[in-house]
Amino acid sequence: MQKAAPPQPAPQPKPKARPKPVRPEQFVWAFPEEPPHEGEVTPVVNSPAVDAEGRAYLHFGDRLVALEEENGRAKVCWEYVTGVHAPGPAVVAPDGSLRIHCSDGTLHGLSNEGKQLWPPANVGEPLGYAAPMVDPQQNTYVSSFAGGLIHVDPNGRMQRPGPYFRSRQKLASGGVIQGGVLYIGSEDGYLFAVELGPQKGANLIDHAAGQGCTGWYIHCAPAVSRDGILVVSARDDNLYGFDLSGKSLWQTGMPGQLLGSPVLDRFGHIYVGISQSQRGQPPRGMLVCVDGNSHKIRWQHQAAGPVESTPAIGDDDVIYFGDNSGLIHAVDFRGNLQWTARVEAPVRSAGTIIAPKRLAFGLDNQTLVVLKCSSGGLATEGWPKIGRTLGQCGLSETS
Repeated sequence: MQKAAPPQPAPQPKPKARPKPVRPEQFVWAFPEEPPHEGEVTPVVNSPAVDAEGRAYLHFGDRLVALEEENGRAKVCWEYVTGVHAPGPAVVAPDGSLRIHCSDGTLHGLSNEGKQLWPPANVGEPLGYAAPMVDPQQNTYVSSFAGGLIHVDPNGRMQRPGPYFRSRQKLASGGVIQGGVLYIGSEDGYLFAVELGPQKGANLIDHAAGQGCTGWYIHCAPAVSRDGILVVSARDDNLYGFDLSGKSLWQTGMPGQLLGSPVLDRFGHIYVGISQSQRGQPPRGMLVCVDGNSHKIRWQHQAAGPVESTPAIGDDDVIYFGDNSGLIHAVDFRGNLQWTARVEAPVRSAGTIIAPKRLAFGLDNQTLVVLKCSSGGLATEGWPKIGRTLGQCGLSETS
């Protein structure tokens, strides 16, 4: 009797061919050069921090990476493994050191060569819309998951016992430090002005009198105008102007959701992205320009998809922003389109200009893309990007 042939192993499926990355005319480099495989992707929703030497810092996957451009490509200067995701941005402190708040609750302080300054401080779970803020004395302030602020001194030590500043609701937004006061929004729709005292913080805004109040959550980072007005976007689809005491000065209704932060040009005009979603229609979006004097809408520039991206303004008055269809737009301050660049994934990150003629945005496919642009750098006046400066540690110009 003839023996039956042994069963043959099932053929292994061929690996899916990677789609060729989309490289627009303006493309210079991307990091990584090819996007990670599907299923391994964490969207890049933060812009990189940049130090005085022009080195860019961004958290990818489970590590902080320091990047430089070399021969038209990204060069990795060093990597620091955190082992976990970091929802917020890396920031460069006034002395050039770095901070990153990771999802395991640790705050890391590093030198610009990637060496630990102190053992990671356990400050609790991070808030996705927040970022570490560093004052001129190198103190770090972190929004607490339980509400309020945690203070970490220049040696990585937390103040004990209890939080540095208490609030009933989470301070789930970016913040601005100006003149020894930290301005930050909360999930109950109030703006806080926290005086940064040596022992405890104190709120200078009288919430009982209705000051600093918007209609809903504040998740954006405030911008500060040349004349000291705090510009805040809230989840009630309104843009607000407050003086530094929290007094409401103006309110402008927007034609959709405000999911990014406002920026200001040298003329005082305000730019913010809009997302619109109507039943039965595809989602849409636009960039809106609000006049700095009348606080009325000057113009609207339609995008191909919702605009969650916070714009960046160049020193030649060109405004750059991304949309969820995968387009990056460049428009002038009158709203005239200069160019668009198609990339391979939605663009929801804040933009920045990391070097002369180099524009950077994060993509939803876990890639940082760098394009040629006409700007020699960020605008030197106004509030040209989220956090104002390339270091994005929360310091205003007058701090």
